[in-house]
Amino acid sequence: MSIVVVVRNMPREARRTLLSLSAGYQRRIGAAEYEVIVVDNGSDPPFDPRSLEALGGNFRLIRIDQASPSPAAAVNRGIAAAEGSVIGVMVDGARIATPGLLHFGRRAARLAGTAVVTTLGWDLGHDFQRFAVECGYDQAREDDLLASIDWPRNGYRLFEIGTPDESSWEGWLQPVSQSTALFMERRHWDALGGMDERLDLPDAGPVNVDIYSRALALRGAQPVVLLGEGTFHQLHGVTATGATPAETLGRRPQKVARPRRQPIYVGELQRSALKGLVRAAAYPLHARTAATFEPGFDLQLWTAQPPPKPSEPVVGALVDLARREFGAGRYGSTARIARMARRRAPDEAEPQRLLSLTAAAGEGALRPAEMIALAEAHRLVGEDDLAVTNFRAALERQLNSMEAHSGLARVRLPGPAYQEWLDHFHGLLAPATYIEIGVAKGATLRRANRPTLAIGVDPKPKIAFPLSTETHIFAETSDAFFARRGPDALLGGQPLGLAFIDGLHLFDQALRDFINLEAYCGPQSVVLIHDTLPLDERTQRRSCDTHFHTGDV
Repeated sequence: MSIVVVVRNMPREARRTLLSLSAGYQRRIGAAEYEVIVVDNGSDPPFDPRSLEALGGNFRLIRIDQASPSPAAAVNRGIAAAEGSVIGVMVDGARIATPGLLHFGRRAARLAGTAVVTTLGWDLGHDFQRFAVECGYDQAREDDLLASIDWPRNGYRLFEIGTPDESSWEGWLQPVSQSTALFMERRHWDALGGMDERLDLPDAGPVNVDIYSRALALRGAQPVVLLGEGTFHQLHGVTATGATPAETLGRRPQKVARPRRQPIYVGELQRSALKGLVRAAAYPLHARTAATFEPGFDLQLWTAQPPPKPSEPVVGALVDLARREFGAGRYGSTARIARMARRRAPDEAEPQRLLSLTAAAGEGALRPAEMIALAEAHRLVGEDDLAVTNFRAALERQLNSMEAHSGLARVRLPGPAYQEWLDHFHGLLAPATYIEIGVAKGATLRRANRPTLAIGVDPKPKIAFPLSTETHIFAETSDAFFARRGPDALLGGQPLGLAFIDGLHLFDQALRDFINLEAYCGPQSVVLIHDTLPLDERTQRRSCDTHFHTGDV
């Protein structure tokens, strides 16, 4: 068997990758059974051949001086030099392999007439690396991660510190879009003509997508997935281009092929890899992934006990919000909020844990509830403009969202909520009497405490909360209540202590309520009026067509 690995300006990463392909690291295969062809695709300075000396005599180096930035020609050069009947190709030399990759790759390539053998691609770290670097992830943190698992003592522990990359997020349950380590018999490589050298972008992604798609289109192609093996991408200077899919495929536009057959799974699922499989089953991000567990199964059971709450209050609030979204199955908002937390605290464990479960959901379209949660996250960190943008986006999709309207109100009126002000005045005044106009379900009426005598006025009260003190509720309009001098008997000639006007939300009605209440006031009386600052044009209309309604008070 021959393994072709392409390196370019990545000495730190290549040393680890090549070590992971050595006979001292790989299991169930001896050095005499395979060769590793390292193709230096124009590194400056050149890749040091002395790096191969300690790895064994089955490594050899090919140097291309006038190299294209694309790895396609380098791969073809390596394939041409290969002596094995089975050839495995790793286009990106920054990927550390697991210890069974070569044994199972060779075995799987001979299982079927046209076996197309792949393994899942992973990123080191707990998020896609292109996002992780924005949150402080760097090579030093990556070195610390590898040290934390005592790599290379047990290469399967890489699963503990890795995240499936964007090509393989649900790869054990759904087809992958590219292969980061592709094994086939030589005759199939020859039939394909190797890599397409017209793909001249410097990223490994385009050629990986192209060759894997063409391999799956071979007559009789049988996809084989190596279970419990993987390649783990290290952070290095050569990054993805960020191009669109059409640009990525460049000179050869082509859709990613879906396998015509169900894959065969080969390998042994290591305990450290179970998290990736269970995550894909428990939290599928695509509707086409069938439900795996019976109704009522607690999906939280398999996860580890969450770490302690972050010490920074804002990060803690973001983590709480992300956990809430995760528990509700809203993975898009979970990932985005967890990334916000990680930008503020790159080394906090809980944002990373949440991202390891939801990273792939962070770029899709959001549902209104997710927009609201993301808006709240922006509000928490003081990004009010982004908060408003997301709240309004939610309202465009869900006009009557009380949560979105309330969120906008919190941005417009930062500080204590009106319920807190009611509590403040009840505590400060300890009023003997309290009148509330517009009690609805009693959410604010219940804030009156003993020994206050509470009076509620509402033509259609629907009390849903336990009341805390002696309370008299009158199911009539406030105009009718005052016209018959309803407060007289209950006040007994004493001045009113505290009143709260929260009725029809119309200016003329609120004015009449105030005038009527003022007649019962003394020098120490306080009257509070709700909804005096309009939120937007729609909610300040006199006609009420939204649940959140300030009217023209």
